[in-house]
This record gives sequence, structure tokens and C-alpha cells, in this order.
Amino acid sequence: APRKPSNSIIMNISKWFIRPDEIFSIKNLHLLNITSDIMNDIETDKNNNYWKYYSYDEIREKLLNKYRISQESFIVLYTKEKLMMVARFAWLLYWIGYKHIKILIGQIDPSLFIMNFSQVLNLPNLPLRPEVRLTCDQLSNEFLSQTTKFIDVRTYKEYSGEITGYSYIRRSGHIPNFQYDSLDGLYAQINGDITWNELENYLKIMSNTNTYDNNIKKIIYMCGTGWRASLAAIFAEELNLACTISVLDSGWFEWSEEYLK
Repeated sequence: APRKPSNSIIMNISKWFIRPDEIFSIKNLHLLNITSDIMNDIETDKNNNYWKYYSYDEIREKLLNKYRISQESFIVLYTKEKLMMVARFAWLLYWIGYKHIKILIGQIDPSLFIMNFSQVLNLPNLPLRPEVRLTCDQLSNEFLSQTTKFIDVRTYKEYSGEITGYSYIRRSGHIPNFQYDSLDGLYAQINGDITWNELENYLKIMSNTNTYDNNIKKIIYMCGTGWRASLAAIFAEELNLACTISVLDSGWFEWSEEYLK
């Protein structure tokens, strides 16, 4: 039977999320289960990188040669772990410039899908969406803008400086100009196996506290290293909260080590 039109926040066509029954008709499907091993291929804390993404050249090499993720692929990501983990990986692909990236909401049996990996593997020489990822050294410039909003999606205990929230982060506090997000670190709690209804509820919660503002052209999200901020950014995109949504890569970890006066 045809589906009744939904009056929910995400209609059946969602910018970032996809249901299992929508996958069967996709050509060039690349289905990828995001695990911590995969995350260690895209970000590192070695050489004072503070869990930022690896350099673009290193990432290109991994995505192309190890995972064979082609620009022509329709990429569907899922995880058995926290949703913020898959969001962090999805945001990397978005920054690079992949056109078709979706996060699966719902259960599937991966063995039902035949993957036709593209023979043509190429990626741009530079990320095609540089504006969606920022590093701490770019912040002072961003702070000059009157049309940018800065949001810290960590818990209040982290934001207020009561705790760092991480075994490896030594100093507590927050970056100037970043406002506390009243959802109190909610993005860390959302599991990868949520249902579509649960997803819609989370989006409603976010839309209740974050409304579209005509004067705001860009929103920059930050957390400890970038996982929670990536999920907040994807939700913000889903809700169309601003023209440009950006994630501060590393966030408090790098700031607290390099910029804390």
C-alpha cells in the first residue's frame, strides 16, 4: 500500500537519513559498517593532532585504496555503536565532497546486498566543501562575523569547567564566544540502532531549542574532539538551521592544549 504522506519533520525523503526499504533500488550502493577500527583510519591523536582528521592526502589514500569508496558510489553508513560515530565519518565524506551519503536508520542484513565497487576511483585534490570543517587556528577569523553562531554541544559539567569529560583532556572550560547548548550533551547518548520514530523525536527536541534565524548565516558546532558536534551538525542540516553548518575539528581538546591563555 502507498505510504500516507507524513507530516513529521523528516519526510520520506531525508537529506541525511535513509530507511532499509529505500536501499534496495539504489545503484552503485556502497554499504559500510562504521567501527572503531575504521575511525582510527580517519583520525589520530599522534603528533599533536588532538584527534583531528588525518591530513587530506592520508585520508584520500585510505578511502580510495583500503575502503575503495568512489565518488560515484551511493554511500550508506550504519553502526552498531553510537550514532555520533557514524556522523563523524559521514561528515568527513561530506567535507571531501561526496554527493550521496546517507546514514541508515533501521536494521538490515548486509549479506542481502551485492556491492558493485566502482573500477574508477578518484577523489578531488582538495576537499570540495572546505567550509564545513574548521580548525582552531581559523576561529579568530570566524569570531569577527556578526552572522555566525557558535555552539558547544558538550554537557554543562564540561562547559562550566567542572570536569573535562575525557581521560586524556587535562584542562577544563570552554572556548570564548561558544554558547552552551541546553540539550546537555544529548548527542553522545543516541545509539546507532534507533528507530525512525526515535530519530524524529530527537530532531523535534533539537528543533524546540534551536530555531531558524534569518540573521544567522553560519553555525559552528564544537565538542571535545568532534563526534558529538558532527551529529549536531547533521541534525542542524536536516532541520535547515542555517546556510552553512560547520564542525570545529578537535574542538576543546586542541583549544585546551594550544590556545588556553
